[in-house]
Formats: sequence, C-alpha cells, structure tokens
Amino acid sequence: MLMASKHEQCGPRKASYTGLTDHDTLKINVSGTKYAVVSTVAKELGLATVHADTNECDVYWIDGAISLEKFLEMKHYQKVNHFPGMGEISRKDSLGRNMQRMRKENPSEYSFVPQTWVLPGDYNGVSSYMRELKRKRRNRTFIIKPHNGSMGNGISLARSIEDIPRDQNVVVQEYIDKPLLLDGFKLDLRVYVLITSCNPLRIFVYKDGLVRLSTQHYTAPTDENIQEQFIHLTNYSINKHSDSFDASEGYDKGSKRTIKYFNGWLALNGYNVSEMWAKIYDILIKTLIVAHPHLVHSYSACRPGRSVEEKCQCFEVLGFDILLDKDLKPWLIEVNRSPSFGTDAPLDLVIKRGVVKDALNIINLSTADRKRSIVAHKVASRRRLLVTPSKSRYDFLGEQEEADYEIKKKKEEVKERLLTIRRQKALKDHENECMGDYVRVYPTTDWSRARIYEGLLETAAKICLVGRSQPGSRSRRRSFFSSLQTLKEHELMDLLSQYEYQEQHGPDSPPRLSYIRPATSHYQPLSVADSHSPMDTMYAVMAARVAEEEQVQRMMMSLNDTKPSYPLKTQDEVHRVLEEINADLLTHRPNIASFWMVSLDSTKRKQLLVPLKDLIKRLLQSHWRTTNLDSVKLFHVLNRLFSYLLSRGGKGLWSVFVPLHKSWEADFRDKSEVLSMTEIVCCRKVVELCQSTLIAGYYYHHLHRPKRQSKSTSCKRIPTSSRRPSSIPKCPSLPVVIPHPSYSIKQRPYSQTRITSNRPPPTRFRQTDLRFP
Repeated sequence: MLMASKHEQCGPRKASYTGLTDHDTLKINVSGTKYAVVSTVAKELGLATVHADTNECDVYWIDGAISLEKFLEMKHYQKVNHFPGMGEISRKDSLGRNMQRMRKENPSEYSFVPQTWVLPGDYNGVSSYMRELKRKRRNRTFIIKPHNGSMGNGISLARSIEDIPRDQNVVVQEYIDKPLLLDGFKLDLRVYVLITSCNPLRIFVYKDGLVRLSTQHYTAPTDENIQEQFIHLTNYSINKHSDSFDASEGYDKGSKRTIKYFNGWLALNGYNVSEMWAKIYDILIKTLIVAHPHLVHSYSACRPGRSVEEKCQCFEVLGFDILLDKDLKPWLIEVNRSPSFGTDAPLDLVIKRGVVKDALNIINLSTADRKRSIVAHKVASRRRLLVTPSKSRYDFLGEQEEADYEIKKKKEEVKERLLTIRRQKALKDHENECMGDYVRVYPTTDWSRARIYEGLLETAAKICLVGRSQPGSRSRRRSFFSSLQTLKEHELMDLLSQYEYQEQHGPDSPPRLSYIRPATSHYQPLSVADSHSPMDTMYAVMAARVAEEEQVQRMMMSLNDTKPSYPLKTQDEVHRVLEEINADLLTHRPNIASFWMVSLDSTKRKQLLVPLKDLIKRLLQSHWRTTNLDSVKLFHVLNRLFSYLLSRGGKGLWSVFVPLHKSWEADFRDKSEVLSMTEIVCCRKVVELCQSTLIAGYYYHHLHRPKRQSKSTSCKRIPTSSRRPSSIPKCPSLPVVIPHPSYSIKQRPYSQTRITSNRPPPTRFRQTDLRFP
C-alpha cells in the first residue's frame, strides 16, 4: 500500500532551466512540527528538510497556528501550512457564534450544526431552553466543551440546568442521542480537507480518512451512565486509555477503521453512500464559506500591497469531525486546524502519509517562484530609488494626458486580470494532474449549488464587515477591477484590443465593430468549474453579451446621426440658432445660466428635455424591438444620465458649459456602474443633444419671446369723478378699471363675476405657458 502511484509521482516541480545548484533545491522547514511523517514524505518528494528555526526554506510546516510576526517575516515565494483567520471556525466558541449568525440569515442551509450556546453570554438562552424542555417533559442531554480545547480535554455531559457552569468559558451543544452505530459502537468520521487558496476559494477532500469508534457499546444517556466517556465520546486520545480499546492493524476491525471500509459497510447495509457524501461535501463547503471573508481579510492585512489573487502563500489541512445519526444525516461537530498526524498504527501511517504527500503535490512548489520573487524584489527596490515620489499623479497632466494615463492604467488592470485567469487555468491543470486521492469539491460543477454558494458568500461577507469601516479612496479602481471578474478570457482580449486602439487614436475614438466577436462563434470557456459544466448555458450567456454590445453600437451610430431639433422648429432653423449662439458663447453664457437655473424651475427643466428623452426612448425601442426596456442596461444608464443632468438645480447640465475641477463625465461615472466605451460614447452624444436643446430653448423663449401687449388695448382708466354707479364695487385703495366696450358683464354675485368677450383675449407670453408637445 505504500508504493507510489502515478499520481504520487507528480511531485514539486523544479525550474525548467539548467544550471541548478544546491541553492536551487526545494526546502521544507519542519522545525515547527513533531510528526515524523512530514519529514518522511518530504524526503520521498525530493525536498530538503530544514530543522533549524530559519527562513531559508520554500515551505513551512507548523503544528500550531502561525504567529503574525512569523507571517510578516515570510518572503513572497514561501508557503506555510496555515491561513491567518482560520480560528473563526477552528475555535469552538467562534464556530458557534458564526454558525448562529449564518443560521439566522439562512435557517434551511445551516441546519447541520446542533443547537449551540456560547457561555457565559448565552447562559440565559440555554437555561430558558432547558426549562422549556422540562415543562414539556422532554429529557435532553447536553455536551459541554471548553472554548478552545482539543483531544477531548474538559468535555462532559449534562442533563439539568444545575450542571451547566454559569460563569465559565464553555460551549454547550445539544447531544445527538440517536447516532448511527457500527457493531454496536458510536462512531464519527475524521474527514481531511485541504484549502489551497482563499480567493478564489479552492477546497479539496481526501477520499479516505478515519472512522473512530467508542470502546464501549452505546446506550442512550441516562443519569447513571452520563459520566461514561468511553460510551459517549469517540476521541482517540480518550479511548486509547480504555481497557477495551482494540488496536487491531486491519482496516476492517478495531477501534479505528478507514472511511473506504465504512463506505463498503454502508453499501452492504442498503444505505445511499453517494447521497451521504454529497451532504458531507455540502457541510464542508458551507462551513468554509463562513470562514472565507475572515480568511481574505486576514490574509490581505498580513500581506499589504499584494493582491489576494496572486499565487497564494498559504495552504491548510483541516480535520472535520462529522457525526452521523441513525437516519444517516451528517452533523458537524468541530473543525481541527491542527489535526494529529501521529502514526501510532500502520493504518494511521497509510492514510496520513497520503494526506500530506498529495497536499504537497497539489500546492505546486517550484524553484522558479523563488528566483522570480528575488528578481521582482530587486526591480522594485531599484524603481523606488530612481522614481521621485510626487504629491499627485495629475499635478502636471493636462486633460488629454490624464485621459491617456487612465487608459494605460485600465489596460494594465486588464492585463493583470488576464494573467490571473491564465495562472488559475495552469493551476487547475496542475491540480487535475496531481490531485492523487484528493477530490476537488469547490468550485463545484453543480451550477444550481454554485448559485446558492455565491449567495452564501455574499451573506457571510456582509456579516463579517458589520461595523468595519470601508476605505473609499480606492473605490473607483476596485469597482472597475471587480467588473473584470465576470469577464472571460476572450472578452478581456477584446477589451485589451480596444484600449490599445484608443491609445493609438485617442480616448474619444469610438470602438470598432471588428473588436466584437460574432455571437455564432464558439469559444472554449475559461471557467473555475470542471469541464463537465453545462456548456450550452455558457454559450447562451456569451451570445447574449455579444448581442447586447452589438445593439449598443447600433444605438451609438443612430445617436451620431441624430441632429439637434426643437418642437415646432425645423432642423435648419435650429442649426442656424446653434451656430449663432456658439459663435458668441462667452457673451451668452451668463444669460443661459440665468435662464436654465433661475427662470426655469425643476418642472420646466424636465419639460424642456422631455422631447429629447422621448426620442431616445423610441430609438431604444426600435433597436431592441420591444416596448419594455427594463432589461436593457443602456436604458437605465441614460435614465441615470438625465437624472444627473437635472440634479442639484440643473448644475449637472450646466457643468457641460462651465468645466469645473473635474469633468461631468468623471463625476457621473463615479456615481454609476462601470460602463463600456460604447456606452460612454452614447452618453457623450446624449449630453451634446441636451446642450443643444438648452441653447435652442434659451434662444426661442428668452431672446425672442413674444412681446406683451399694452394694457391700454384692453381696458382704460377713467377719472374718479366719472365713476359709474354701483355696477362695479368701490375700492378706495385700488384704481377703478372698466372693461373695454366689447366686453359684457353677466349679472351675478361679485364672487362669481366673470368677464366674457366675443373675441379672444390678447396674446401674452407667460412663463407658465412653456409647454411642449
């Protein structure tokens, strides 16, 4: 069983170049571990073992949690077998709190943990629960564990509230009193889980493991046997001291057996083994999802200035303890971040040797990483010496240079994302070749479960970030870079080609249609899932994206062909007006500002742009061939653009005439989602049309509005001495006005008196008459 298989022959890679010296040998530091199996496996793989406490190595293997100081001292090419932040699920109290929070948000997805209380804070909760059980005459047993205990130390059982320690730091869990039994003994499973990366999260499960049995036949807990640990506990560190401990060397008998044997026993007894392991894998993934935001946060804090998407410097082998009840439902008991790799029995040596050996194969150690890191460190040091730091990148850049710099920066970000995708693809190929007896369970190939896990990751991130301040200085770059996460390799290549085209022809140049690939083309998708994913769905999604981009480009060309217009005016008349105003724009600018922001209120400003907005909506409906535009992204983008132009009392549109410290485009894009270049060109054209509409409105309703007729044409004033009696009420404070002879006054009470005429009243211009069809 100890012979190397074809998977085990895939060891750590050496550099592909010649001239290797003793310094090019891969080294593992085993000074922090007491387990001999680690050194044995390292020698089998050709690694040089280092027993001194030195940093001259490529990988550290440490039994306990790594200290922050030790992690900060690590070089960029070195790896360590622990993640910072894993204590959020390896400590019993932290696991209980985190599971309670996730269960509150997703009760149905996190029902695999027994009811848990963390004392002393939750003492009132557990006491109320136990009193309610007593009132209903239900007898339940509870297991009490230390907050951060291990190897079964300090574990006890309780059946009454008096046995619960009130002021101690312990975790209280409801006891599973109807477990699955093997030969009459209670059992649990030690499942070995390997995490090779925290962002993206990559989880592997070893196909074999240990089945640990109690040493006395199981009976339900009673007041008489509640103190019998050899009945109720399955910990090896406890049961090995029992007189009934069976140390048989076979895998199918004794107090410790293999999971492969257990699977066969289940199948022979009519149990659904595949369904059971699907549930166990689900538990493992959901548990690590709880820890994921803490791992990313802690890893980023310990490696400042480095992206979490770079080659991960951490990996970890965890020991999950899973208990099965009589219905074969798996329950998570605890997570061990430092599982024992002791080899007291030949069975331990076989299993734990495979766990360590395949884990070192998967993490892909290479001497090229060390040399690449040394060269990069020298280049960065030389750059810091030669480049003079400045207060701002834009201190001496004009608007054009700033736009060119933004394009270069985005191009570098696209290149970085492309490099990450190709690195992940190479890593996946290496994993597929060297997984050995591990199986990759996350990323999953089940797309229905993948969507559920994505939602749980978002929920876990929200819970983790509660109360933490989020820096906003890099929000724009983070927003742009996060938008690249969903793009495939061929889409990133198209975007990179577009940026290179803009570098040559200027940032304002429209995108070329040749960069948009036809929807009928089929590309090999670069997904984090395996090749068994539903490809038809991916092709449909890619085709929809390409079709959407083509529609946006057609809309852009339609907007380029759209000429400024105005209600009841021909396009030639509007064109002459725009030429006249633009020829002397500096003179008219104060009057345009007064007309737009003073003469017109918010309602009139909206009405002025309504015809243009309706025209754009009709164009969108024509191109997308639908009247319902809720699913069209460009429709929502242009709606937000109109809202921005009308915001702050019209200052949004006015910023087009008077550029401030930053352009309207930068201001609008800061408050919106990341836009493609085609969508940006559409927005620019819409702003130009809005600007022309404002100038036309200013010309026709401010410079050349109709003149008011004199009041003498409709009524005349008479001397006070010649007033007519009683037909018009007297008002000593106001002049008396009599109507024109052509008007008649109907005899009715004064409050209902109105003047009628056989001819229309004179035409007068009022601000309230500003209406457009």
